[in-house]
Amino acid sequence: MRNVWYLVRFFHVVAPVPSMMVGTFVVLTMAGAGAILGDPARASGALVPVLILQTFASSSGFSLPARRGHYDLLFTRGGSRSLIALVHWATSVGPGVASWWALCFAEIAASAGARATLTASGTLAALFLVSTLPWAVTVGLPRFSGGIGWMLVVVTAATTFSADVFGVWAVPSTRIEDVAWSAWAFFMYPIAAVGEPLDRGQLMAVAPALLLAVGAMVTACHWVAHRDIPLEAAQ
Repeated sequence: MRNVWYLVRFFHVVAPVPSMMVGTFVVLTMAGAGAILGDPARASGALVPVLILQTFASSSGFSLPARRGHYDLLFTRGGSRSLIALVHWATSVGPGVASWWALCFAEIAASAGARATLTASGTLAALFLVSTLPWAVTVGLPRFSGGIGWMLVVVTAATTFSADVFGVWAVPSTRIEDVAWSAWAFFMYPIAAVGEPLDRGQLMAVAPALLLAVGAMVTACHWVAHRDIPLEAAQ
């Protein structure tokens, strides 16, 4: 626990998320909370910009600052690199998660507990996906690469195919084609699941993307733990 606290304090000083982005989370949270307090039915829409920003915040990148020597103090302490990676991830997604919590409390307060769309299973699935997969993909790339790539793919798909595909969640049957199409829709645009209590068919649709995110996180932590990261000056 002492080592974890040390890592938390280190990444508080050597922050993986720029202070301007943290400030943007604050602004979005205040604006979203104001909208929710005025009309609790707007909770799902208020969370959307937070999740989009979270995609970029979690794409914080690990290898580039490591190659520049920013994490040498951590590497030379002899601790677990996997733990370093996990705390780096938690610090990266922390502002977005805090914004989500604040909006959850705003929704509960505004509706006197009658509404809880921001804690619905679809919302949790979307938050988990945008908080994990971009970080894992970007661990060996420059900052924001994962978020930029994801947004580019989404825009390309939306302009190439019908935009209605992003709203398809119910799996009408257990046929592999139907399951695959709905799973692709969630992976491409998880924000459409915000506020949705997922039924059995929808859970089948979100499961592949969530499992992919877990696998990507495990792979990224393994990469950090076992890969040599030479300094840029030595390359």
